Parts: sequence; C-alpha cells; structure tokens
Amino acid sequence: MSRQRQRLGVLAAAALVLLGPSVAPTAAAPPSSAGGSVAGRTVRAIAPADQDAAFAKRRQDAETKGLIDADGRVTGSQRLGLRGWPHDDTGYAIRPRDLAFLGLTWQQVEWWRRYQAPLGTNPRQFKDMSSDLFKALCSACERPQDYDVRLQGSWAFFFSGRHKNFPTEAELAGQPAALERLRTWMGSTPPDERPARRPFETLYKLGALDEKGLPVGPSDGDFHIASDVMVAEARQKWDELKDAGKLSDEDIRKGFIHQKYHFVNRTAVREAFPKLEKWAVAWKEKLGRGVAPSLFPSSGPPDKTQVGNGVSTHFRDSDWIVKFSPAR
Repeated sequence: MSRQRQRLGVLAAAALVLLGPSVAPTAAAPPSSAGGSVAGRTVRAIAPADQDAAFAKRRQDAETKGLIDADGRVTGSQRLGLRGWPHDDTGYAIRPRDLAFLGLTWQQVEWWRRYQAPLGTNPRQFKDMSSDLFKALCSACERPQDYDVRLQGSWAFFFSGRHKNFPTEAELAGQPAALERLRTWMGSTPPDERPARRPFETLYKLGALDEKGLPVGPSDGDFHIASDVMVAEARQKWDELKDAGKLSDEDIRKGFIHQKYHFVNRTAVREAFPKLEKWAVAWKEKLGRGVAPSLFPSSGPPDKTQVGNGVSTHFRDSDWIVKFSPAR
C-alpha cells in the first residue's frame, strides 16, 4: 500500500470514529439542468435551528468534547497546519454519505483540514491563485504586511454561517427534483439529526432554485482584503467618479462604505484596481465558480456578533489567512 493510501486510510478511520456507526454513502445526484419558467416556491432561509433544543444540546456536547470552538468553528489552527473533522456550529459531523452526495473526496477534506486548498480547488490552483492575487494587488509587494487577505464562506469553513440553515422538505415542496435529491441524501434521518447549516454547495447539488426561480450555481470563493493603502486609493477613485457624475444612484445610496456589510463600494474598487478585477474574472473561468474579492480597512470587518442575526466576519484567530506568495 502506498504512503498516500495509508494517509487516506488513517483519515477515514479517524472520521468514522467521530461519526459512530458507518453510514453507507449514497450516489451523488447531478444538479438540475432545468431552465425557462419555473413553478413553485424557492428555498428560503428559516431560523428554527437556533431555538431547537436538540441542536443546542448537540452544540454543547461538541464544545465540551473540543470539536468546535465558541464561534462554532472546527478546532485547530492554521499556525499548527491542521484542524479537526468538519462540523457545523451545532456539532453535526460530516459523514461519508454527505461527502458522496456533495461530490467531495477524502483527499479534498484532507487538503481543507491542512489549509492546503479551500473546497472546490486543489493545492496547485490555490497556490497559483494566491500568487496571482498578490501580484494584482501590489506587484513586487515591498510591504506585504499592508495587505491582509482572508478566506470566507463555506469553501473556507465547510459549512455556511448560521444565517443559512439546512433546507427542509417543507421548503422544497414546490421543487420536486430538489426534494427527491434531499430525500435520497438524508433518507430517514430525523430533522434533529441532520445538519443545522448548509454544507458547501448544498443548494447547487440539490438543484435548488434561487429567489428568481433559476438554478442555484456553484458557491463563490470569497476573499476579504483588508488594506488601508487600497482603501485610500479607492476613496480617491470614488471622489473622481462622483465629481464626474459617473456613479449610479445605487452607488450613491449605498455610499463608499456599504452600510450593512461594511465593504468598500465595489464600483470604486473595480475602477481603482482593474488588475484585481481581471484576476477575479480569470480565476472564475479557471475554477468554474465566482471569485469574489471584498475590500475593507486594515482593521477588517467590524464585530457584529451582537447585531441582527449575529453573523460576523470580523478578524478571528481561526481565520484562514492567505499567505503572501511572490509573483510567479
């Protein structure tokens, strides 16, 4: 047996210890290719998971066992180069059947656990993408410390945040194809034994429909860039565009800093950093998924854990930081 297979065997065995009795994987169903007019309701986010006693108990048990931290993230660190098996913020552990349905391999989970590649990429792609990003941001990058880049979203954390609950049969009642895929995936598993949040690309793999009745596409790759240097350049471009009357009414209404999400106006960023825009377009084509950079001041997004639904992307020690890579 090769060393690679031995490593995968150890990974599989460790996962099954965490999961308890083995569950036979189900075949992954391809996403729907339906087009045109769509009848029936779309998937909507609801919020029973945060009030569910079974989920609360599951979360408490997972925290006690050290499987997730106070933020609901898998324990471990990028500094150590390893984190635990993927769990959601209520302690649900990804199972072999989930990987099969989502089209993910043990190797991809291993890359994710070791911070070698976010979901939907491989280490070579991620290294090249990171190198190209820093080249677009600062060319020679004499002061890479001026650019803090962090991954966000389900490709970085395996599960979406608490604002995106796992879909239910009731929500998919008007989408028979997606409903059948959900039943194939979950089988007879009771609701309180299912994930509370959506694993990576759940809606895409289900073939679910968005708010406009169109098939949900692959998950975006989210990059948060924090740089006062870039914000100053974007502000200058914003002022130029505003004085020239080239900002839309929507841009003016939302302002230079988005009132809800606190990132810098995307039009200003796009105009100030055309190389960054080209980078995003090029890697969207290479990966087959959107690549979404968002710009913030060097302090990063504000802490919003006590506001609204409590979802926050402020700096944490458990963040996945993209390391500076010299231009290729």
